[in-house]
Amino acid sequence: MKEGIFMKTCRIVVTGRVQGVGFRYFTERIAKRMKVAGTVENKNDGSVEILVQADDATLRAFIEEVKEMPENPSAHVDNIQVVETFNSEEMVKFRTVY
Repeated sequence: MKEGIFMKTCRIVVTGRVQGVGFRYFTERIAKRMKVAGTVENKNDGSVEILVQADDATLRAFIEEVKEMPENPSAHVDNIQVVETFNSEEMVKFRTVY
């Protein structure tokens, strides 16, 4: 995490062909490369939920990379819903929830 920079926390719900295609692994790789914190988790409705904390510019770049999904042609993102949430705790790493 970047010291001295205001961090936003967002809940991102991704729909499409995003389960069973390595989407969580891909998301975690992006997050670690971009040094953002949070979680990624498959949901029962077939979507993937990402809770992420980063500065505004990094958050926008993270969302764009998640939309692209270049490493897996069998994955496809139909929609991304981003909602800014309140989180009083600073997240320190990114992990996949199983």
